Amino acid sequence: MSDERIAGVLLAAGESKRLGQPKQLLRWHGRALIEHAAQAALDAGLDPVVVVIGSRADDMRAALRSTAVTLVENPRWLEGMSTSLQAGLSALPAGAVAAILLLVDQPRVSANHLRALIAAYHASGRPIIVSAFKGRRASPTLFDRSLFDQLMQISGDAGGRSVIQANPDLVEMIEVENELALIDIDTLEDWQRINSG
Repeated sequence: MSDERIAGVLLAAGESKRLGQPKQLLRWHGRALIEHAAQAALDAGLDPVVVVIGSRADDMRAALRSTAVTLVENPRWLEGMSTSLQAGLSALPAGAVAAILLLVDQPRVSANHLRALIAAYHASGRPIIVSAFKGRRASPTLFDRSLFDQLMQISGDAGGRSVIQANPDLVEMIEVENELALIDIDTLEDWQRINSG
């Protein structure tokens, strides 16, 4: 395994309009989702782990008070996910050769899965490593630093999908066996489903 640093950028700035309550603060196995996701990134060896917050920032800080992450507050979070992505990337040290972009609302994403993304990055030599279930792409995704400039050009409420679509030959997919491993929470029904699986 290379000793080059691979960072984590956890996007956690939104207000969870469709859910009607901050998904970051939902309890998962005794912890707020934001703390759970940050800890999975740390357990996978990501360094640093940058958590981008916005809505209810003080509550997010409180939830992460015992977690060794770098907090970045995005004052432009209402303009969409792209602004949080860019705030997170801008906070990374020059020594980070790649970053895994993580969503706060995927509680079943494990440290083992994140390590599998890293292993595929080193083994394949490809600069984009995408999670997938039966060929359907999902987060989290690893991007090599060579693609950060393209990620910084995204606007609106979008993540890295357009960069993936623009560079299909650069993509390696890591399949999971269980769809729930990658499910994200947008509605109360999603939350109930992920808790029952």
